[in-house]
Amino acid sequence: MAAIQGVLFDLDNTLAHRDLSIARYAVQFAQHYHARLRDASAHDIATLIVARDNGGYGVPGSLFATVREDIAATLATRLRWHGAPSTDELVRHWFEHFAAHSVEMPGASALLDRLAAAGMPVGIVSNGKESTRRALVRHLGFDRRSAILVSSERAGVKKPDARIFALAAAELGVPADRCCFVGDHPVNDVAGAHGAGMHAVWLEGFHAWPTDAERATTIAALHELEPLLR
Repeated sequence: MAAIQGVLFDLDNTLAHRDLSIARYAVQFAQHYHARLRDASAHDIATLIVARDNGGYGVPGSLFATVREDIAATLATRLRWHGAPSTDELVRHWFEHFAAHSVEMPGASALLDRLAAAGMPVGIVSNGKESTRRALVRHLGFDRRSAILVSSERAGVKKPDARIFALAAAELGVPADRCCFVGDHPVNDVAGAHGAGMHAVWLEGFHAWPTDAERATTIAALHELEPLLR
């Protein structure tokens, strides 16, 4: 990988660890609703959320418009309550509290600091609402370490659409063919970045690689990225 001038990162399961964040959120959820829950542990709550969240991508065939609504309905119906909250209340609780309980991927802040020290501009590209993306990035301190944040809501298109990658490269001020994109999803991140003319690095461990696709440049942990940029 030659002549890289900027690095763009996915957010969930790349810079932020989705399941660890859910585990922390579940503790707060159990404490908040303690008086109304019957025998539900934080582990029980996290297990339900993780199953419906599916790494932020939701469950295929879900009847709900968003992952948040699916999770809220699951918690409202699958947990045993003394008077279950409404789905709307549980969606609001997620919006108000999830970002504050997010957990960074091991080594994420340290990597971003080292790239900044080396003069490498970095940015974040994430599917999702602008407000939730910014809240998560702010909580983890990535807003002080990244030059740009492009959400699909602001861009008007979602990964793997090449236009969101092109917008991010333009805002970073680096030609697309001199950008490296790092993400966990083989299609949304790797194929999407390749489609925009970027170099791509797959962070394995969260999604299976398609059997009919040529294997991409792969890392198992974020600290393995730097040698590839030299």
